[in-house]
Amino acid sequence: MVEQVLIKENKKDFIINLSFFLCLCIILTIRILLFFSININFIDSDQPFVWIGAVDYSKLLFYEPRFYGQDYNTFMEGLFAVPLLWLGFPVYYAVPIATHFIYLFPFLFTSIYLFRNQKKENALLVLALVLCLPSGYDILNSLPRGFVTGLFFCSFYILSFLNPHSFRFAVLNTLMCIVGYFVNPNSLIVSFPFAMFLFLNNYKEKAYYYAMFSCLLLVIPLHLLFNQFYKNHPEYVIFELVYAISPAYLLENLRHLDQAFQHINFFMEDKCWCLLLVFAFLAWVTFKKEKILFFTFLSLIFMILFSFLSGKVRDGAAWPFYSFSRMYLGIPLIIGLICARLKLSKMFISTVTVVSLLFSGYKLLWFNDNINYHTEQSHWLGVHLVSLKEIKKSAEGYKAVCEKYHLDRLIISNGFWLSTYLDYGGPAIYPDFPNTEETNSERRYYVREPNKNKVFESFLYISTDYNLDKKLAGRKDLQLEKLDDYGLFLVKKNTLPNHWFMATMRAAESL
Repeated sequence: MVEQVLIKENKKDFIINLSFFLCLCIILTIRILLFFSININFIDSDQPFVWIGAVDYSKLLFYEPRFYGQDYNTFMEGLFAVPLLWLGFPVYYAVPIATHFIYLFPFLFTSIYLFRNQKKENALLVLALVLCLPSGYDILNSLPRGFVTGLFFCSFYILSFLNPHSFRFAVLNTLMCIVGYFVNPNSLIVSFPFAMFLFLNNYKEKAYYYAMFSCLLLVIPLHLLFNQFYKNHPEYVIFELVYAISPAYLLENLRHLDQAFQHINFFMEDKCWCLLLVFAFLAWVTFKKEKILFFTFLSLIFMILFSFLSGKVRDGAAWPFYSFSRMYLGIPLIIGLICARLKLSKMFISTVTVVSLLFSGYKLLWFNDNINYHTEQSHWLGVHLVSLKEIKKSAEGYKAVCEKYHLDRLIISNGFWLSTYLDYGGPAIYPDFPNTEETNSERRYYVREPNKNKVFESFLYISTDYNLDKKLAGRKDLQLEKLDDYGLFLVKKNTLPNHWFMATMRAAESL
């Protein structure tokens, strides 16, 4: 009898182990497919900013604490890509690889930690939750745009969820909370419920308050590093983050829940009812099983509702490349962390696992169709998409023209459809690419400011006006020679300071 029980238990353990590694393999397979289908073939016009940041970091050049020209977000993906650049990886491979690592790490660390601590069913559930999310979610968190960076600092929260009275883990994760907030505030979706969980477990302990106060001192140097820099140097900021807070946004977001949760809803996009059912289930189970978890869950709902007050949440589209849901990428992770403490029935976890595997099979079967749907030009909004092949071909072409005329400078009109790819992507891909600058909204202060009053006699200019030479014919302060029928001009005998030249081009192109 004892032997039969052992055989039965070993069989169950084998099935759980097999299911865990199968889920893990499917997650990694989806990542690989995304890399070759999205990260190489459909590069949005914001990604070259991260490329040039990564290349600068690899040269140990740290010009700004955040995105060039912005007082928000960071080049963390570029920073993580630096070792790969030093190993010789091209920047267009290194940066998306870093993005995939940053996104995966919190889920993998959480599940593997649970698995190694004999909470195998809970570990399996964390991976199953990831697999139950739609293709739009997979695409969204694979984009090197700073969307996933803050969540990386939530990676070790599982240590405190399983050991809530450990001050060592509490200090570690509270410090992570603070850093994550400064890197990307969307981490608050996970960090705020986590902080509530810690408080409810330790509010009677004086040492807890001493520890938390000590951690909060980190806010001062981080504020000086990330925020005060731009207050002291407003000239660096081209695109300023404006926190528009209003009850009107709350009502609007509540009326458009399907949009807010479009790409983090389980199984299907465009609808949020599956996610709301999961919320209802969590509220019921945590209320019955562990009141602290119940209040932790309520703090998640509070954080979501509070975020709905911000107009930034309405800044997006029903499209993974500019999704409303980028603000809520941490919801699956906090659900997994809450579930890590719950003792759920094996039948329930088995059912969720089977459903997740079936849904993963469906996603893999229709993978190319889903990619084609999400990359259709009719869906583009906010950014546009270009293949890596086309970017390299265009950059090589303009680089060759500069070499032909022995020029080391390429100025690009902001309205040109490849402006960001050439201005930031060209130098990031090719070390010997000409010096570049956009006519308006050049993000790199270290380029914009030193060139401001310089006079460059000869250089190439890419205009949005194919007849710009005719509009500016007869000027004595510069000459334009038309090189093709697509806006490429050779500027000769220019006597205008750089900022005056750009102002002249903007005025002429607007006529």
